[in-house]
Amino acid sequence: MIYKFRMITGDEKAFLRDYEIKATDTFQDFHEAIQEDLGYDPSQLASFFLTDEQWNKGLELTLIDMQNDGGPAAIPMDSVTLQDLLKDRKDRLLYVYDIFAEKAFFIELLDILDQKPGREYPYCAASVGEAPEQSSLDDLGLNDLDSIEDDDSEFNEIFDDIDGFDADELGFDETYEE
Repeated sequence: MIYKFRMITGDEKAFLRDYEIKATDTFQDFHEAIQEDLGYDPSQLASFFLTDEQWNKGLELTLIDMQNDGGPAAIPMDSVTLQDLLKDRKDRLLYVYDIFAEKAFFIELLDILDQKPGREYPYCAASVGEAPEQSSLDDLGLNDLDSIEDDDSEFNEIFDDIDGFDADELGFDETYEE
């Protein structure tokens, strides 16, 4: 069984992709196919969300296991197949491909098809327009997080620039005791 999805962006520019993928493939397989087709950096975080007809977010499927204990469940993309969660035409997904810039694609299951002999899946069946740009970690000033020393002033400087985040306001004690 093959799922045919239509993916659009909420931006004003004309952009559309139709993807055909095996129903037995995982959400991670779908993520990787999208990333490769659009030429995005696959090392950046991304999530799928199941949505209702008004695109309200439901269950989250994450690239990495988030182990969140208090909030709604998040499932790693590699642990669930498309057919496990998507059953009917018109089922919808929100694909957040740029977590830091909060950029997303709207994806709808258009059709459920028989596999075509000789066709490699996943397959991009239609492509219109240029994909929106994905923010790079350089653009966000986050490219050098591994080089941050124990001195937290550099940490504070980097994160103070992100939506008014102030690390000093967190009130963590400088010492750590077990």
